[in-house]
Amino acid sequence: MNVKPVIAPLAVALVTAGAITASAAGAFAATPSPTTSAEPTTTSSHRSHLGKDATLQQIQAAATSATGTRIGKLNAAITQVNADKTLTSSDRSTLLSTLQGDLAGMQQLQAKIAADSTASQARTDYTTIFRQYRVLAVALPQERIVREADRTTTTALPRLQAAEQKRSTQLEKQQAKDTATAKAALADLQQQITAVQSKAQGLDAAALAVTPAQFNQSHSAITDVRSKAKALRTAEKAAQKDIHTIRQALHG
Repeated sequence: MNVKPVIAPLAVALVTAGAITASAAGAFAATPSPTTSAEPTTTSSHRSHLGKDATLQQIQAAATSATGTRIGKLNAAITQVNADKTLTSSDRSTLLSTLQGDLAGMQQLQAKIAADSTASQARTDYTTIFRQYRVLAVALPQERIVREADRTTTTALPRLQAAEQKRSTQLEKQQAKDTATAKAALADLQQQITAVQSKAQGLDAAALAVTPAQFNQSHSAITDVRSKAKALRTAEKAAQKDIHTIRQALHG
């Protein structure tokens, strides 16, 4: 995201148009972290955080800390995205666009606030770190959720399906030490695989569609997606537990 001098033209356009495409999300949003307390939702919250009488030097110090934290996390996320072999090429491209754009924005804001000559201007620019970019509240959670969704679709789900077929065949061909338990676990495994498949479908796109502007209007924009990701993890863990139960019932 290019900042001119602080707010990117593309970001402004997205707020105005309310665009919710994956590419727009990449240019305008940074994935949020599980906690959003570090990013207040109103200008008054920022003033309260700094104190209404905060000096230029105090605001600049707070800005250096806030941007530094985000720069470090963005760099780490970019490394993870580049190394993740389960990501689709489209999701990788969109995530990198988001993360690299926000990284550039944080670096520009860090330099601009350090050069500000008045507390008023520094405070305005400081607010932009949180209000306009939402690195911790939107971009970083997006990165994690998208990688999780793609990993599930490309790796975890096929493995679960293969395990279900194997255990089902074993139950047909050999006598289990605890047939009732094995059959019950197999039935639940089949249900959990269906749930995993359903919950993973479209999760990446839903995460990438969230923008900082939407988050500013309602935190549910990202919490809804995070809830779906949590439900996906729960179903996957339940399926793994079923596989273990069947194995135990077969072999004792």
